[in-house]
Amino acid sequence: MLKDLQLAHDYRSDRSNLVEEFYVPCLTESVEYWRAVGYFTSNGLALAAEGLPAFLGRNGQMNLVASPLLEPEDVEAFVRGYESRERILESSVERHIGDQAIEALPDISRRRLDCIAWLIGEGRLDIKLAVPSTELLGGGQAVYHEKMGIFFDKEGNRVAFSGSPNETVGGLVSNFESLDVYVSWDDPHGRVTRKTDNFLRLWHNHTPRLTVLDFPEAAKRQLLRFRPSLPPESDPMPQQDATNPVSTRIPDLPVDIELRPYQIEACEAWLKNHARGVLEMATGSGKTITSLAAAVRLFKERERLFLVVACPFQHLVDQWAGDAERFGLRPLTAYQSRHTWENALNSRITDYNLGNRSSVTVITTHATLASDVMQASLARVSGNSLLVADEVHHLGAEQGRRGLPPHFEYRMGLSATPDRWFDYEGTQALRDYFGGTVFEFTLSDAIAQGFLSEYYYHPHLVELTSVELEQYEELTRRIVRVFNSSTDSDSTALIEALLRKRADILNRAHNKLGKLAELLEDKQDLHHALFYCAPGQIDEVLSLLGNQLGLRVHRFTAQESTDERRRLLTNFAQGRLQALVAIRCLDEGVDVPSTQVAYILASTGNPREFIQRRGRILRKSPDKKQAIIHDLITVSSIGNDPSGPDWDTFNLERSILKRELARFREFADVALNRFQATQVIWELAKTYNVLDY
Repeated sequence: MLKDLQLAHDYRSDRSNLVEEFYVPCLTESVEYWRAVGYFTSNGLALAAEGLPAFLGRNGQMNLVASPLLEPEDVEAFVRGYESRERILESSVERHIGDQAIEALPDISRRRLDCIAWLIGEGRLDIKLAVPSTELLGGGQAVYHEKMGIFFDKEGNRVAFSGSPNETVGGLVSNFESLDVYVSWDDPHGRVTRKTDNFLRLWHNHTPRLTVLDFPEAAKRQLLRFRPSLPPESDPMPQQDATNPVSTRIPDLPVDIELRPYQIEACEAWLKNHARGVLEMATGSGKTITSLAAAVRLFKERERLFLVVACPFQHLVDQWAGDAERFGLRPLTAYQSRHTWENALNSRITDYNLGNRSSVTVITTHATLASDVMQASLARVSGNSLLVADEVHHLGAEQGRRGLPPHFEYRMGLSATPDRWFDYEGTQALRDYFGGTVFEFTLSDAIAQGFLSEYYYHPHLVELTSVELEQYEELTRRIVRVFNSSTDSDSTALIEALLRKRADILNRAHNKLGKLAELLEDKQDLHHALFYCAPGQIDEVLSLLGNQLGLRVHRFTAQESTDERRRLLTNFAQGRLQALVAIRCLDEGVDVPSTQVAYILASTGNPREFIQRRGRILRKSPDKKQAIIHDLITVSSIGNDPSGPDWDTFNLERSILKRELARFREFADVALNRFQATQVIWELAKTYNVLDY
């Protein structure tokens, strides 16, 4: 991160090498780089490219504003309108990056131009040219001469600088130069914010007395001549760390990964089924590594492969990208604004179709996959193509199904629970597209073979209050009335809304907070704990944990940004946070292997949800021997009524218990304390005659 660099407040040529001591370290830590400079030449581009190989590996985006070196005749033509502005700028730029200018460059500078050309070809470098207004040009003031830059890291930290260097050899090396540096995490005078705003106004052509124009296409083609077939390597090559091997450029299994026997079996089963089918593997059993290994096998067999991985959430895209890098797959991540990935995607598709690339990997979200822009781009892919759908059950909804590319020959679905709950049509559509399950590895298999942690399961019975039971009963009567009166779409929507309200009563039962406080008494040493809450419950739980018990805790919801969630997970794993309080965001795909204890206050009746949660909790970690799950199960107080039950109420409460027992059975079946856990609820189940459920 930029915050970790030991940056000076200023740099001067008498004591510093500006490129090695400032540009390279900052570029190495950055995911975005904005630069406004004075002069634009091939020499300057080459020298400014030092440090960019590390920037390339981070999928970095660079925006550059420069001033063309206009000759007197250019200025006159510009002012008088003798030629189009595009053609004037094109001629000026070509003079400084044309054949004669390039021939004069040393070999190392030519290699550094590879970085610039690569960024342009990938759609990750956008250049604009700033020219003074015609009034200034006519008065002889013919140069835009501002010099500033801003680096951004993935956590949003910024380093801004201003000073005298231009992107020319004379500016960066030959002349005596200096830089002033400002950082966003220590910026009492708001200089970083002002420079950021100034650049944005410049970039969008909102700066008075300047005209900012797009870079000429012909000049861009001149630079693209230097684009290599593979991303440029850093020079010199870094020493490889034997404990963290760097994968080769050709897709392959990383040397530090040895597939487990069941993962090899899964790959074989999928390939044997003509590279189609669903891998139904328990959460935490390594679906990601298995699928990437299978994709690499397919690449080696076919010698070329266009791979698209679709994930339900943005943070999973980042996790997949990190794993794909290890396999040498060089992923392009595509989500959020189309402007950050559309050009790069289309460029890679063109290269793949022309045979200039043998491997392309795109990792995106389910929502972006279904977008018109992504669909139009993927429709252009020709040749061997594979879709890997993570948490494939999400794509069974109508909107998700629209994103499944019909011409992709190879298909893989991944899920611990691929069948959609109460959605036969969606489930069947997924199986029609991907094929049936070709390999299954259950949670009990994973625990028995030592790949997931053993766990203790502690159910805790929480009674509804009389008011809550009355509300639940009234909602049930309304649901029955609506169901019996009509079957049109309006009534279906109303029934769904009423069902959600009724489930919310169970999830937010008043007595759950008291039970939780009881369980946490004298637990100030609690660590690596997850709390699963209902949407309206999280503030109360946070208050109990943080304010009353003094625990270091933070919420983990859809409201936090991707970067914020990443920081929270890091702090949680390292023990700086004792607990995370979540609303569903930790259900699927998030790696939290350090979790040692979980408290489940809310759950839907959907088996997929609690199966996913259990898998999150059971991932292996070096300091974890077993996991512990506390499950707060909602029941009524009917057994305490001395006058005997009202049978309508009794049947209603019986249905509540049956709903909760589905989760109980799933959790208790393979727990270390299965019999003790069962004993907790045995008498209650017998009272309500649901022992066979």
